[in-house]
Amino acid sequence: MSNTSAKVINLADRRAKKEDEARNAPITGWITWLYCPKCKSLEYSELEMPNGRVHKKCGNMVEEVEVQIDVRAEYTISLRNSKRLDELFKETKIPAFLKPLAKKGIGMLENLHAAEVEYRKRLENIVNGPVNPYPDEWDEKSLKMKLKTLDPLGLIHTEARQPNLHFPEVDPS
Repeated sequence: MSNTSAKVINLADRRAKKEDEARNAPITGWITWLYCPKCKSLEYSELEMPNGRVHKKCGNMVEEVEVQIDVRAEYTISLRNSKRLDELFKETKIPAFLKPLAKKGIGMLENLHAAEVEYRKRLENIVNGPVNPYPDEWDEKSLKMKLKTLDPLGLIHTEARQPNLHFPEVDPS
């Protein structure tokens, strides 16, 4: 009798592990920041336009900067930002007599929430379908990117969502 030890390979476990790795692999994509020097406006697009773009409002050629992104990371951070905004809505308990005064602040939160939803739609456009976010234990600080936390709200923006990094002469407000 020979005493050879063989390692038993469970193919189902191996397949499950590979599927999990594929599900959680980064998805590379691009966001293009557009700046119109005439209108001094900034916007972003997920669509590639190799021959340049003309600003719809004024007809001027826009300046473009492409930013490579991890679509899954951007999507995950956007979902977390939406969750944070939902928490802020719940925390905002305003007495009825102050509601007219607080309308502006609530409107700002609603606009931020709508911007997050729109951003996720554009990320889905990049991959032509749904995006699976990273698991809950995923930490966005593991990215080697410039992250910015918007105080006092606590929202996180990656490099792709900070146009001032690409057009420093422009005030994004």
